[in-house]
Amino acid sequence: MLEGMRVLELAQFYIGPFCTQILSDLGAEVIKVEPPFGEPLRFYDVLFAVFNRNKKSVVIDLKKEKGKERFLELVKEVDVVVEGFRPGVARKLGVDYDSVRKVNSSIIYCSVSGFGQDSEFRDIPVHDINVLSFAGICRVTGLRVGRPEDPNVQLSDFAAAVYAAISILAAYVRKLRTGEGTYIDVNMLDSAFAAIPVHTAHILNGLGDVRDFIRNPGYGIYRTRDSYISLGILGEPHFWRNLCKALELDFGDLGYRERMERYEEIRNAIQDRLKDMSTREVFELLKAANVPFGVVNSVEEGAKIVEKRGIIGRVEYKGKFYRCVSFPVKFSNYVVRRAGKAPRLGEG
Repeated sequence: MLEGMRVLELAQFYIGPFCTQILSDLGAEVIKVEPPFGEPLRFYDVLFAVFNRNKKSVVIDLKKEKGKERFLELVKEVDVVVEGFRPGVARKLGVDYDSVRKVNSSIIYCSVSGFGQDSEFRDIPVHDINVLSFAGICRVTGLRVGRPEDPNVQLSDFAAAVYAAISILAAYVRKLRTGEGTYIDVNMLDSAFAAIPVHTAHILNGLGDVRDFIRNPGYGIYRTRDSYISLGILGEPHFWRNLCKALELDFGDLGYRERMERYEEIRNAIQDRLKDMSTREVFELLKAANVPFGVVNSVEEGAKIVEKRGIIGRVEYKGKFYRCVSFPVKFSNYVVRRAGKAPRLGEG
């Protein structure tokens, strides 16, 4: 799919490497530029392997003039540079966009950072939890329990990596058409904020919190006798009637607004019906009743489901094989890379 695209990666940990991993899964050649001591994530074999499969590695000390010269020589032969330094560091090292486009005028140069190159917060070091705090997402996730929650999913890292990949692909299409390169500024805060469009649509327009997800008895997690299930009914009256009929509840004719107004009463009634049923019994009942629901699985249990779709591959690193989740899309005329090898330091 992207055979012929060549990418230089000047990034570490999650965002930059995951962005270029997406490109690599789709066929691009990715060259990982590492300092003499290697990418810090190398200490964590399994994460390094799954974020860097099928890439090449070159060791370059950018703090030395010869290292910078070697990097700029590589720049001449690639289409894309992805860098993840704190704003200002790439310029200090002499590998920023202005320096790079002097040797490759059609380069696509993507910077990924916490807050963006011109933000008032640009000099604050952050990880995902800090960005989710600034973006208001920790409060959104904690609305049901009335306090901010500690997020256990790296939403801003993921969103920034995906938006970076989308932006690079858009710029690459334009480059193929016009020959022009571009500079791309992607950051975690903007990407995280863009990743909650339902909430921002409500809150930014003065409509308050999205009650559909926090005061709706048809939408939430319920306990069964041996585990948990989720219901996913929003405003659909047919699904609501199906649920009430299946559970033998007398709320089937209630409108959406009244369901939310009687949230506690109805939720307690649903929970009372489900608490003595096994998860398997609930599964069969709700499936037959045509109700949106899910079983609250472990990741291992979820893997058994998605593995049937063929998206789980494996990557070899240091003689060991690790399972990994590849690009989760199938094409009719292209086979996504779903296995491979992560490079040892300097293995080009």
